[in-house]
Amino acid sequence: MKLAFALGFLATGMLSAEPLKVLCIGDSITQGGNKPEEYTYRLPLQRKLAEAGISYDFIGSRTKGLNAASTWPDTAAGRPFDADHEGYYGAKTAFVVTKVKAVLPKIGAPDVVLIHLGTNDQKTTDAAAEIIAPLEDLIRVLRAANPKVKVFIGQLAFNGGTSVKFRPLFTGMAERLSTADSPVVAIDHFKGWIENPALPGTDTFDWAHPNPQGQEKMAAKWFSAMTAAGVK
Repeated sequence: MKLAFALGFLATGMLSAEPLKVLCIGDSITQGGNKPEEYTYRLPLQRKLAEAGISYDFIGSRTKGLNAASTWPDTAAGRPFDADHEGYYGAKTAFVVTKVKAVLPKIGAPDVVLIHLGTNDQKTTDAAAEIIAPLEDLIRVLRAANPKVKVFIGQLAFNGGTSVKFRPLFTGMAERLSTADSPVVAIDHFKGWIENPALPGTDTFDWAHPNPQGQEKMAAKWFSAMTAAGVK
């Protein structure tokens, strides 16, 4: 978030002096910006945080979509979209984790981390080694930076195929690693989701990338889980 806008909101009493530091980690579904209105869940999530009066600062080493010329609309009342993220179009889990670990000392310790990875790992024959192990390593690194970090793991929004087999692995990891001080929560994005773009009410442009309706659905689930975990 730009400093001028932070100071402006502080002056009106709408934001606290310590904004919630939010780190969004993922692949194309986090980065977006490849086609018109591919804003990702980050845009509606920021709108929900602003509407709830929650002071936030999205952090990350990246600010662009896949198409560097892509733009995002304001979140609310002229407040500019906070573009910082750690989304890597087309990337697998281990690659993204390596990138995030390298930049974390520069971007600072987050309070909340949203992780949505695994879409590009669906051909793996060893999800435990190629998805879960890197994520567990990442959570250890995040906790070293902030022992009270809240981590939210997004289940893939597919209702068929290999990704269905990932669900118990994500859930098991969350249950195994979650603590009172640093909860780890798996988010069921696939529930109520229509991935087929040929069906009425579809949530995607192309089976994988959420359209504005899908982006809103994802944001609603992230936000609900965050507030349930005491984010404010």
